[in-house]
Amino acid sequence: MSTSNLFRWSGMATILGGVLLPTSWILRFLFAVQRPVSGTIEFVGTILLVFGFMGVYGVQYKQAGVLGFLGFLLLIIHECGALGETWLQDGGELTGAAVVLGPLVGVTMLLGFILLGWGSWKANILPRWIPVLWIIGGMLIVPGFLVQPLLVVIGGVIQGTGFVGAGAKLWAGAG
Repeated sequence: MSTSNLFRWSGMATILGGVLLPTSWILRFLFAVQRPVSGTIEFVGTILLVFGFMGVYGVQYKQAGVLGFLGFLLLIIHECGALGETWLQDGGELTGAAVVLGPLVGVTMLLGFILLGWGSWKANILPRWIPVLWIIGGMLIVPGFLVQPLLVVIGGVIQGTGFVGAGAKLWAGAG
């Protein structure tokens, strides 16, 4: 498979993940749809975003610099931690190992999106509004899990819009 096709399929993974992850939070926090339904959607969306971020970073790695790389690395750690944390919760409550993964997921998400957003802004390959949405969404999602789930939904929709935009750019041939 050619490199351009890999970037295109990574774009499709980013689009799908950008739709599924906020959808899982909307179902969970607004409509009280519990696991396994909301958790399965969240899990699939998170897996898709792992592959999506690889393409997003891959098309701009030279221009994104060290900060972009650190952001990408933190986001991959975030996504892997989120996969575990999704299934370790007991009825939506953090217990056991999820107690450790929860804060790790939040910190790596916020720092990762700030740094990758900064690197993406600097790279100027994706439209400038995309990294702005990533950062704003992250700044709402992380505290939302602690204080107000509605912030998670709003931040998720904002961030998901940025994911869909980045994925569309990759699908259209940014790579």
